[in-house]
Amino acid sequence: MRAALVCAVLGAATSALAYPQFQLSTGNVRCSQCHFAPAGGGLINGYGRSEAGDTISAGGDGRFLHGLWEPPSWLGLGADVRVAGLMVHQSQDPQPAENHTKTTDFEVFPMLADLYGRVQVAGQFSASVTLGFRGKTRPEQSAAARLISRNHYLMWREGPTGWYVRAGRFYAPYGLRLPEHTAYIERFLGFDVLEESYNVSGGYVGDEWELHLTAFTADFIRESVGQGGSGGAAYFEHRPTQALAWGAQARVSAGSETTRSQGGLVGKAFLDGPRILLLAEADLVRETFKDAGPGRWQLAGYLGAAWLPVRGWMVQLMLERWDEDLARSGVARDAIGAELQWFPTAHVELSLYGRLQVIGTGSSDGSPSQVVLLQAHYYL
Repeated sequence: MRAALVCAVLGAATSALAYPQFQLSTGNVRCSQCHFAPAGGGLINGYGRSEAGDTISAGGDGRFLHGLWEPPSWLGLGADVRVAGLMVHQSQDPQPAENHTKTTDFEVFPMLADLYGRVQVAGQFSASVTLGFRGKTRPEQSAAARLISRNHYLMWREGPTGWYVRAGRFYAPYGLRLPEHTAYIERFLGFDVLEESYNVSGGYVGDEWELHLTAFTADFIRESVGQGGSGGAAYFEHRPTQALAWGAQARVSAGSETTRSQGGLVGKAFLDGPRILLLAEADLVRETFKDAGPGRWQLAGYLGAAWLPVRGWMVQLMLERWDEDLARSGVARDAIGAELQWFPTAHVELSLYGRLQVIGTGSSDGSPSQVVLLQAHYYL
């Protein structure tokens, strides 16, 4: 159990995504204002780099290579490197009671090493690729076996706003799109680490609303990670004001053994006075089995608050719940987390993250467990 928990956390944040906490709180209403991808995430564009230096961080030059060299307008380049120190404290409460044990593990490891490239051709067409290494490996794996491309796709896009179509490997737009893959709404809804699917996706992005429709299938080049399956996803977001956004979503995935149908709501609200961004997501899942017994209803929920007291600092609190079977008692997982993030200068982030998870008595995983994660993040 100890090793499994450590491995789960080690592999948890090896893919660099957007920070939804900066939507609305920085005055930018859509994630694609700072990212090349129409739903946000991945390589940031020139405007996003300016925001990193002028608004988000305490200072510094956010341009590529700190402004030492400016790539041509048709070429986008970037890199992400994260190193982390981890402490996991796991309580196990077997029977009889006198066998109760508590264990603590410490790890220091490279969490992320990704290179980004984007080439724009013929004005509205582009090709993007991300290359990196698996965060979770086997000792016998060679460097070539560890190499992974989490994202690679071709895209036609009308402009900063308007219609788009893209095809390749990426996460289908859905939910809050948090960078922490240990979050239940990522881990249990088909968006865990290395679960990027192969997709054909299209939609419309405007200042007041956006719509993304995706047909997907699991990774067919390497062994599939996570739930696998093929299906479709839809995400709609409406922003009635510059301080409020709400979304509705649905996803269906059919695999060799199970079919999962899910849908939910997303909300974001920025309180300008105290400079607090509220984030929420709730999803209801129906899972059915092809060869074994009746199906079950599941529930995933997330409630978070991000406080940005002064430029360069962010404090977060999160409440999470995952109930793998609403008809059974004692199987739900609950977690509370807190994170302190410091952006002392553009390209640099330091983060201290803590999480307490309690699992129902009917689960075999044991409970409770505590995780403390210290990260140092640098990007070009």
